Amino acid sequence: MSEESTLSEREEEILALVATGLSNREIAQALYISPNTVKVHLSHIFEKLSVSSRTEATLHAIEHGLVDMPGGEVRSEVQQPRWQDLLRQYVWLWGALFVLLLLFSVTFSTNVLFPPPTPGPTLAEMSQRWQELTPMPGFRVGMAAAAYDGDIYAIAGQGPEGVRGEVFRYSPEVDAWEVLADKPTPVADVQGALLGERIYVPGGVLGNGQPTDILEIYDPRRDTWERGTPMPKAVSAYALASFEGQLYLFGGWDGVNTLDDVMIYDPGADVWQMGTSMSVARRDAGAVALTDKIVVLGGRKAEDALSQAQAYFPSRDVDGEQAWESFPDLPEPRSGIGLAAVSDTIYVFGGENNQDEGQIQMGFVFSGEEWSLLSIDWIDSSVSPKLVTVGPLLYFLDTSVMEEKVFLWSYWALIFEIFIPIVQ
Repeated sequence: MSEESTLSEREEEILALVATGLSNREIAQALYISPNTVKVHLSHIFEKLSVSSRTEATLHAIEHGLVDMPGGEVRSEVQQPRWQDLLRQYVWLWGALFVLLLLFSVTFSTNVLFPPPTPGPTLAEMSQRWQELTPMPGFRVGMAAAAYDGDIYAIAGQGPEGVRGEVFRYSPEVDAWEVLADKPTPVADVQGALLGERIYVPGGVLGNGQPTDILEIYDPRRDTWERGTPMPKAVSAYALASFEGQLYLFGGWDGVNTLDDVMIYDPGADVWQMGTSMSVARRDAGAVALTDKIVVLGGRKAEDALSQAQAYFPSRDVDGEQAWESFPDLPEPRSGIGLAAVSDTIYVFGGENNQDEGQIQMGFVFSGEEWSLLSIDWIDSSVSPKLVTVGPLLYFLDTSVMEEKVFLWSYWALIFEIFIPIVQ
């Protein structure tokens, strides 16, 4: 097998961008993934090519024909996604318009007042950014969901027949689902997270109603499962996030109590360790990784949903510093939410509150320093929804108990706001 064939398409794409001299952050911005994901991919690239630096990887790639260098410039052979080309054209168009307006103001007047910034999208405009897609073939509650290489994976969960282990994959290119190899241990109330090129699914509740400490790892390229080191304790209904190549598990339920634990898994060493506990015990919460921290929010303790949010800094925990800081709370209590982030903007869809209202008609968006509302009143958001990001798109798996279906929606999350300065 050649070296080229050992690299995935995403790794070849990242290697080509490394060869152009881009930093990890610049690569992350170009591909709409996190710098942490770029870092993990680079470690796999270095290992597969038997190199120890970006320079060696670039030279190795050129020498073995993984990238070309016409005229002394390295160029990726990987075709860019269509939405990325359109996005680039959009940015150039608005950039040119901005320069023209600025030159006009400086040339013809020293006191020209430009029109105020264009208002943000209306609720009607926001609804047009949603698209209903093909529902999932099976009905599930409490499943895990993750994205790999542009596809969506829905894993395990509880259906009409009980706790299941099926794995479903959705391909946006053809708007269709397919069934893959079952998870060896059927579980529900579970989460999944991508690290490198594997999806990690720890714990969950078994068919007998008790949590498990099993860690099972799925390889989407080979459609195979393997086991990792069991967790320090059996737990389900936890919050999960990947950050800097490690897995972080927050709170959950151990079969008796709601927990405030933080468990950290290192896939390279296949070991777990305990982190600094949360100040609030919670289950059915959400966790999302941002640039320098993981935000844990919502969930419930006993029967009451929570609005409290906290920010966890893994690097501080390693250094023995204060690992937790306050974070703006949710506008209202929510548990069992769908949660994701695009470019450090947090999106919260669905879940349950303390009002027993059934359908949740408002989502929340956090950008900058405060939360704003997002209407989702045309979606039957109920229990345990899942929110997964692919580039600028959010994929929302909406579990409707009433219809016994898992509906799938996509939402264009990326918004450009052009602010014209006032020139005096």
